[in-house]
Amino acid sequence: MKTHMGIQDYKPIPRNLLAVLAIALLFTACASEQLEEIIEKSEEETMTIEEPVQPTAPAVALPGLPDDVAGYTQWLKLNAEPIPPVPGGDPHNGTKNVYVNQTRDTIAPNGTQQFPYPDGSIVVKDAIRPGKDYIGLIAIMRKKAGTDPDHNDWEFIEYVRNAADAEFSVIAQDRICWGCHARVEDIDYVFTELD
Repeated sequence: MKTHMGIQDYKPIPRNLLAVLAIALLFTACASEQLEEIIEKSEEETMTIEEPVQPTAPAVALPGLPDDVAGYTQWLKLNAEPIPPVPGGDPHNGTKNVYVNQTRDTIAPNGTQQFPYPDGSIVVKDAIRPGKDYIGLIAIMRKKAGTDPDHNDWEFIEYVRNAADAEFSVIAQDRICWGCHARVEDIDYVFTELD
């Protein structure tokens, strides 16, 4: 025998159960909105994650070099690729890299390098001599206002060493360097321009 439940058989749902159901529905709706916000935020962060910053080596001066050039290889590198030795030799014979203690925005604010370099600039050129596996030459230019107006206030000094564990010692400075660098006076005496 089949029985059908009719309106007369309906029993009302207790109020406390209705309240629980209402709260559960409200919570589900809020949780759903919060979940959507979390997903959207996560997607945005995923799209804007930057490359992790690589730890840098401590700024320690090579033996025999002044402290103001410690960590120079972490400065802005002017050349994109190492500069090979010049056939027939050159004063800084070897494979060279050139660094400056300025930012790209400072020396090339519109994408093109501007001259002269600002006061306080330090340019370091290092060279690995042919047949060697260590930096054997360091040439440094320091721009100090009032130092040498005839040469745009640059001081020049060059250091060499004959072994990887040896100290650098001064081999040349100022006058010896000016004659060569005068050829690039129009680009503020620095041979290597920003690549």
